[in-house]
Amino acid sequence: MSSVGKPAGNYGGISVQLVDKSQRESIWQITDRVRTYLRKQFPDASVQVNETESSMPGVSGGTGTGNSAGNTAPVQIEISGNNLDDTVAASYKIQDVLNNTAGIKDVRSSYTEGAPELRLIVDRDKLRFYNTTANDIQDVFSGAIAGSLAGYLVNDPNNDHQDTDIYVRLKDSDGFKASDIRSIPVSTNSGLIRLGDVADVKPDVGPVMLRRVDKREAINISANVDDSRSLQDILSQISENLSAQDLGNNVSYRFTGQADNMRDTFMEMGQAILLSLLLVYILLAVLYESLSTPFIRMLSLPFGLIGSFFFLAMTRNTINLYSLLGILVMDGLVAKNGTLLLDYTLTLMQRGMGAKEAVIEAAKTRIKPIFMTSITMITGMLPTALAITPGSESRVSMAWVVIGGLLSSTFFTLVAIPLIFVYFAHLHPSLKFIPKLWRKLAGDRKH
Repeated sequence: MSSVGKPAGNYGGISVQLVDKSQRESIWQITDRVRTYLRKQFPDASVQVNETESSMPGVSGGTGTGNSAGNTAPVQIEISGNNLDDTVAASYKIQDVLNNTAGIKDVRSSYTEGAPELRLIVDRDKLRFYNTTANDIQDVFSGAIAGSLAGYLVNDPNNDHQDTDIYVRLKDSDGFKASDIRSIPVSTNSGLIRLGDVADVKPDVGPVMLRRVDKREAINISANVDDSRSLQDILSQISENLSAQDLGNNVSYRFTGQADNMRDTFMEMGQAILLSLLLVYILLAVLYESLSTPFIRMLSLPFGLIGSFFFLAMTRNTINLYSLLGILVMDGLVAKNGTLLLDYTLTLMQRGMGAKEAVIEAAKTRIKPIFMTSITMITGMLPTALAITPGSESRVSMAWVVIGGLLSSTFFTLVAIPLIFVYFAHLHPSLKFIPKLWRKLAGDRKH
């Protein structure tokens, strides 16, 4: 699917859907080959190739460069200023910073210098001297170049017998030079003058498209990233390099698109994880009638994080939306290891066994169900982790977080959790009353 002429006449784009990954190279290799070919065949064009799989924060980008289909480039910087010239100068500095940043490619700006134009600059003092106004000058200039409505041709046979507007303009006005424009006659209250008497005509270059954000001149700089670095790492380096740049008076910048959405997503996911931990702790504290026992059980999560982060590093995956979802899922999965162990330990203690003997016996008894459930869940996550199914590449990090968390949590549940439980049993007096509370709770259930 292709599009031409949006958002401007010199823009064009092609959207390509790849075949099954078993019949092709990786998406990174394909885009690199396409990018190299296009730049070789069209050296004067600005080429940008976007990979949909580069949306690793788990969120989509917002519009930036004015493309009607939306700019999904991972790196987007919105520059705003009171003056267009200062904003353009700042955009060139930011583009230099991006071009010198490792992992950045396809740097592109929404600002494009257009075709040469002639700009009419009116002298207000001369207008007052000749007793005329800027509107009079605009009407004369517009009528001479574009033409003014002089009448209608009724029942025009060349227009399906519809009325056709008749415009009159100066001959060959579309090819006027600056000297020709200055010679255009202007009728004023003081008499007939030339346009050059009250205005100056200067050659200039106008932009193809003007963007304004919050009533300020704005330019969007976008860029793609490769798979060698994480988006957060690249954004941190860009922020550090831009802090040393003088962007000019009243010129500011901010990250938009995926960077902005990623920040909000990470904050919301962090709040969700903290809230889930708090609710689980409150629930366990009510069930166990203890404040220390739920704390010991919840140590399964940090032990699980050890394996999760280790597997993320080994598989070269990043912390993104999918990996954060994996942490949230892992918290619920690894919880059953500590629950199975501590539940049976408390049952043995209420039967009269000591803390050390009870936790050893519980570990021996519960090791089989702990291993069976962990192996079952790890096996179920392997197809996603190995990216066997089409489109599963973006969910790989979630699977590795769960697998690594289950492996490390299973090991530490059978080794570290018993040691911590025994330590608390000798140190914290509340644990000594757990068997009594457990027997009381069991007695109430019988009645």
